[in-house]
Amino acid sequence: MDAIIGRYKAHVEESGLIIRHPTGISFDFTVDEALGMLDFLHVYRNTLLNMQHQQDTEPAMQSVNIEEDK
Repeated sequence: MDAIIGRYKAHVEESGLIIRHPTGISFDFTVDEALGMLDFLHVYRNTLLNMQHQQDTEPAMQSVNIEEDK
C-alpha cells in the first residue's frame, strides 16, 4: 500500500520503507532504520506540532497601524 506524504510517495516492502520524491530521489530505509525514524519522530512530535502551529499562524506580511495617535 502506498501513502502520499506531501510531495513524497511512501511504500513498505519486505526490505523496509521506501520514500520517493517526484524528481526521482529515493530513500530506502531498512526495517531497523524505519523504526528508528519512527522513534525519532515520536520523541519530537510535540516540537514538530508547535513548529507547524507557528508556521500556520505567523502573518505573511508585517502589519502596519494606519491610525494616527491623537
